[in-house]
Amino acid sequence: MRMNKSASRVVDILLLLTSKKRPITISEVSHALRIPKSSAFELLYTLVEKGFLQMADEKLKTFSTGIKLFEVGVSYLANTDLHREARPFLERIMSESGETAFLAVEDQGELVYLEKVEASSSVRTTAVLGSRKPMHCTALGKALLAAYDPQRVRSITGEGSLPSLTKYTITTYQALLMDLAKIRQRGYAIDDKESEIEVFCVAAPVYGQANLPIAAISIASLASKVDDGKLEQLSGLITAAALSISRRLGFMGEKLYF
Repeated sequence: MRMNKSASRVVDILLLLTSKKRPITISEVSHALRIPKSSAFELLYTLVEKGFLQMADEKLKTFSTGIKLFEVGVSYLANTDLHREARPFLERIMSESGETAFLAVEDQGELVYLEKVEASSSVRTTAVLGSRKPMHCTALGKALLAAYDPQRVRSITGEGSLPSLTKYTITTYQALLMDLAKIRQRGYAIDDKESEIEVFCVAAPVYGQANLPIAAISIASLASKVDDGKLEQLSGLITAAALSISRRLGFMGEKLYF
């Protein structure tokens, strides 16, 4: 199928802007996409006119994401079975635990946060909707990796050293494999200050109709609050919710790891 050049450039501009996570200039767009400044100018101002971008600074001529882009994202989430089925369970988890609940998926080897139900008394994390994190150091990511086949795990993480976010992060492939084996045995994943120094997370995978892992859900708490009793409560809530969401999406299995 032949791609439309203008449509492709519009998508590239939006991807460029979201990857930069800051306003961009016409010159940056022109340089990054290797297109004339006049073409970049026309495309950027068209996106502003349609509400997908906005002028961040009139004087500097910088552009940032507009409300329409956010509305499209919200509409997508609202109309997916995953989001629709998961949201009530995340709210219930938050209510029963007093902690913040998350929904995330894997995209191109990274974890992407899709939903967060935040408890007012819970720990504050750096995870915001749309943000990305490595798979190997988050409970959400490890919950999915433990459900993937070995070849997919290798393609995502490689077989060598892994980047460290805190002094508790798993930094070798062999150590990660050992942790994934423990996750399959216990039925849920743990991130004990591996991604953020004061945060403890418990997570479990969510499966779809083809009995394949499609997402993960988690509960985040202040690490100092988590003792054996708290862990038992959180792991029970998260595994029960993950299995319930999976069954609503067509999963036929009896347990999360098999």
